[in-house]
Amino acid sequence: MKKGLEKFVDLFNHILCFFGVIFYLTFVVCVLVQVISRNFLPSAPSWTEEAARYSFIYMVAFGCAVAVHRNEFVNVEFLHDALEPKFPMANRVIDLAIKVLLLLFTVYILAFSVRPFAFIKFQMLSTAMSLPMQYVYFSMVLMFAFMAVAYLCEILAIVLAWNGKEAH
Repeated sequence: MKKGLEKFVDLFNHILCFFGVIFYLTFVVCVLVQVISRNFLPSAPSWTEEAARYSFIYMVAFGCAVAVHRNEFVNVEFLHDALEPKFPMANRVIDLAIKVLLLLFTVYILAFSVRPFAFIKFQMLSTAMSLPMQYVYFSMVLMFAFMAVAYLCEILAIVLAWNGKEAH
């Protein structure tokens, strides 16, 4: 079971990183087009600023779940450092509790605010590209859905690690 979870997390991260890199490259190309056209052409295309912004938004949406798996979000370590010598099991319990709370918070945002907000905006169009804004706001749905899956995988990994250590 643990190997299957690790394979799933690796595949999930690879897919998210792939799309994150695609949107990062799109962002870089849009910014380069904007900079070059402002300096060397009589007028700059107006769509590049919006395309760069939307590419950046999607890049972040795909990258957040990867950051969950890599434990790259900012956290406070003083509680862990204080409890480690006396109560080594306390850190595992705290990690599990934090991840469960973050999962619940992520699912709450996804269910009660992001999804309705993202789908209400379907008739609005972006200024320069005339892109329906539902595609832009859908990035929030993706981000919180991916983060929910990532937190769920992290919780399962913690629980499986506990079961594995108790079996030895």
